[in-house]
Amino acid sequence: MEHDVIILYLIAGVSFTFALFNCILFALKHGKTMKTDGMIVSIKSTNPTNEKWRNAKLAEVSYLVNGKWIVSKNRIQVSLTSEIGTHIPIRYDRNQPDKIYSYSVKRIIIGFLIGVGSILIAAFMQIH
Repeated sequence: MEHDVIILYLIAGVSFTFALFNCILFALKHGKTMKTDGMIVSIKSTNPTNEKWRNAKLAEVSYLVNGKWIVSKNRIQVSLTSEIGTHIPIRYDRNQPDKIYSYSVKRIIIGFLIGVGSILIAAFMQIH
């Protein structure tokens, strides 16, 4: 049982670090990004497309900025159900419109909730 508790504390540490990193990015870029609707124009999978476990899709996105269509220089992770032509909300840098960001308040909150949940479960396991 001691190993389980250690693993839960490690999960909490990683989750809190992830949430803190996204929180710092959000604070640094707050007011310097714009939100818009983008359309996926190309997708790459990190593993073969028939593998669902430990797989991720990275998408290149096209979006309209000041009347001009831009294709992102970088790719962002999207859900495994996403396909070319899928519309997704994105954030881009006002000064470099071809650069998009994948941080969000939802990710920050989920990271903190996973961390807190892991600590609570670990503490409960230590008591019992």
